[in-house]
Amino acid sequence: MTPNPRLARRRVLQCLGLATGAHALGACDAPMEYRPNQEVNPIERAREVGALNTLLAAEYSLVAAYAQATSRLVAARDDPARPQAERELAVLALGLARAFQQHHAAHAALLARTMTDLGAIPVREDTVSYAPPAGFKPSVGNVLKLSANEERRSIIAFTRVLASIQTPSTRFVLASIQGIHAQHFAVLTALVESRLEMAPALDAARVVPRPFVASTEELGGGEGLGAEPDLAVGDAG
Repeated sequence: MTPNPRLARRRVLQCLGLATGAHALGACDAPMEYRPNQEVNPIERAREVGALNTLLAAEYSLVAAYAQATSRLVAARDDPARPQAERELAVLALGLARAFQQHHAAHAALLARTMTDLGAIPVREDTVSYAPPAGFKPSVGNVLKLSANEERRSIIAFTRVLASIQTPSTRFVLASIQGIHAQHFAVLTALVESRLEMAPALDAARVVPRPFVASTEELGGGEGLGAEPDLAVGDAG
């Protein structure tokens, strides 16, 4: 593959990440109505707290899963007995795993703060662990597939919870996180399908550049994709 097609694939992947994030947020472009905690029905608040704790535990589990992935990918990268192609793929996958783990850590921190603001006690990270499914074989390709599977499950979980959350600020936080999970899933599945064809052009810091879709700074999170400049559309090629 020539450099130009690789660059084109990279740009497509960047746009795909932005598109999935924007789609997940949906109508969140409109000004968010903030409802103080004291205005939330106690039963509604208890339901939200339970759902948020479930999602928080899932985020901690993903942080642990990516920690295991990182260890396996480092071992694959440094193993001279493995094929060179797999070692090169391990280098690429390692960059993604480390970046995505940081995103999930940021998500967990914001979910914990959201629960604290609701007057609830968040689940502790040290009570959550991760175990791969039975029969898992730690090849680089399988690490990527497993990561994609876990991201897909998290998207589904966030979607289900979003359908039952009534507090606008909480819905906003969940939507902004969910969109990043969708980007993770899109990048991982694209990499699984194309493997090393993308390796020279893929940059984890560019394909999913922010931990949130929209800025959650006012709620204790971080910058969103709005902080990213538009991709240039005046290129000759």
